[in-house]
Amino acid sequence: MQPSHDPLVQRARPLGSCIRRLIFSSLIVASMLLLAGCRFLRQSTPAIAPTATIMPRHDPMPTVEVLDSEALYGQDSRSIGQTSPGLASFPAGAVLPPVLTGDSERGVIVLLDSNTFLRGELFQPDGQRRPGILLLGADVSGWGPLPERLSQHGFVVLVLEIWPLTQARDVETMLQSLISLPSVDAGSIGVIGADFAADIAALACAVNSLCDALALLGPRSRDTLLNMLPSYGERPLWLAAGQDDVESFSAASALARAATGEARLFEASAGRGQALLQLQPDLADELVSWMQRHLQDR
Repeated sequence: MQPSHDPLVQRARPLGSCIRRLIFSSLIVASMLLLAGCRFLRQSTPAIAPTATIMPRHDPMPTVEVLDSEALYGQDSRSIGQTSPGLASFPAGAVLPPVLTGDSERGVIVLLDSNTFLRGELFQPDGQRRPGILLLGADVSGWGPLPERLSQHGFVVLVLEIWPLTQARDVETMLQSLISLPSVDAGSIGVIGADFAADIAALACAVNSLCDALALLGPRSRDTLLNMLPSYGERPLWLAAGQDDVESFSAASALARAATGEARLFEASAGRGQALLQLQPDLADELVSWMQRHLQDR
C-alpha cells in the first residue's frame, strides 16, 4: 500500500505521537514524584530513640527482731547454746567428754552421735589423775551407793543408762568419752555391767583394749559370752549371780570356769542384775576391793 498523501492524515500522525510522548512523560514524572514523596516520608519520620526503663521503687526490708530462748520459751539463754572453751578445743569428729546437764549436781550426758545421747552421772574425786570406771545399767539409781563408794576410794566413775538394743560398738564411744576427762588415767579402766548391760559390756570389752578389768552382775547369754571369752584373753573377770536366777547363774558359772585369766565368782543366794546390790549388802564392798586390787595396786 502506498503511503497516504492526505494532509489531514499526515497532521494526525504527529499529533498522536505527541500525545503518546506526553502520556509517557507524565508517567515518568508521576513515578519520580512518588519516589520523592516516599523518601520525604522516610526522612521526616524520626527513629525511635532508646529510653531508660524506670524501675519501681522498693522499700527497704523491715528489721527482723531476733529473740533469744528466754523471750521465746521463758528459759535463761545464758545456759543454752553457749560455747565451752574446753569443748571447742577438741578437733572435728572427736569424742567429747561427759557434758554437764545441770539437772543435778552430777548429771551428765554422753553424745554417741548427733542424734543420740545417754543420760548419766559423773563422780569425780578431787586430786590427781585417777583410774576410771564405767557403770552400765538400766537405771542410774539402781546402783545404790556403789558409785559413791568407788569415788570415795579414788576412782572417777561414769554411770550411764543404756537400753537392751544398745550396740556393743557404742561402748567404745562411752569409754572414749570417759578417758577424755583430764582427771582419768586412760591406762587403768574398769567396766561394770548389770543384767542385759552385762552382756553388752562383755561383748564390747572383748574387742576393746581400753578395758583392763570387767565385772558382770547377772549376765544372761551363756553361749554368746563363752564365744567372746577367748578375745577377752587373760584380763581379770569378776562375776556375780543369784542362785535363784537359773539363766544368769549358769552363764556366770560357765564363764568363771572357762576364763583363762583370774576370775572371781560371787554366788549370791538371790537377786538379779542391779538388785543383787540391794539384796547382798557385802557385794558392793567386795566389788570395790576387787577393782582397787586390779586397777590401783597393780
